[in-house]
Amino acid sequence: MKQTSVYIVAAAVAAAAFMTSFPALLHAQPGSEALPHVRIAQDPQAAAMGGAGIVSTASMAYASYTNAAAIPYSEKSLDVAVAYQNWQPSAASTDFISIAGAYNIRDKVGITVGFSYGANPEYETFNAYGESSGMFSPSDMQANVGIGWRFLPFLSAGVNVKYVRSAVAEGHSFGAVASDIFLMSKLEDFKVALGVSSLGSKVTSASGAKYSLPTSVSLGAGYGHVFGEKHGLEILADADWYFSNAVSVEAGAAYTFNDLVSVRAGYHYGGESVIPSYASAGAGVKFFGVRIDAAYIIGTGDSPLKNTFLIGAGYSF
Repeated sequence: MKQTSVYIVAAAVAAAAFMTSFPALLHAQPGSEALPHVRIAQDPQAAAMGGAGIVSTASMAYASYTNAAAIPYSEKSLDVAVAYQNWQPSAASTDFISIAGAYNIRDKVGITVGFSYGANPEYETFNAYGESSGMFSPSDMQANVGIGWRFLPFLSAGVNVKYVRSAVAEGHSFGAVASDIFLMSKLEDFKVALGVSSLGSKVTSASGAKYSLPTSVSLGAGYGHVFGEKHGLEILADADWYFSNAVSVEAGAAYTFNDLVSVRAGYHYGGESVIPSYASAGAGVKFFGVRIDAAYIIGTGDSPLKNTFLIGAGYSF
């Protein structure tokens, strides 16, 4: 009991410290946020469900991109994955390759890592005399490490630390360190998590202007149950309030038959946030611990996300 009290007091002190510094963080304005690729879903399962997945344990490998506190609630011990994403192909297409992994130690401690690299369309560069000096390929990169700790049977905490970088021109790149910090609880078939996503340092441009990361207070909830030992249902919903005062909401559902074949669908309301609104759908198959998942984003009108797709493979036990 004494040890449990120490855990609760420590969590309360950490929360109080964050809330004390919270007002000083509210400086971002809509459209002024840097390194938006930190908010792109790299997990095909989450992408197929509108980007929802803060409390999901179905694809534990990608916890370093979202919420490490979810790992100790997973039924898996090890989960590794790789994915390819063609992001907004109808505009400035970016090809992302992502790798991810997580290890669940006795349902108490979770360790997770991830890395993604995005190659953008190359363009021709010119010197001061207007002469061609070759081609340059802009790129986006993200490297993550995280840890989750289940300090009570129904309560866990998790922290991810990320290095996020964009190279926009020869000799001009911008980077920042960001963190995801969450508390999460699971009671029976229901899960809920509250925290902050992409909290980090400001980015300074070549002109000296400073830009904030797309930081948000994040709330996630989910319900999952297997009916008749063969029919699995998962419903997820996330909401983000960005420090720029933008709001986004994601919701999705997945049906799995016999732990073998899954179909998924969802919707992301982006509002004025860094990721526009879209609908999504996807499917997956699983056999002998190996899974293959795909997702397709359905943008409306002239949305740059139209025809975005992801495909990935993973292994878990």
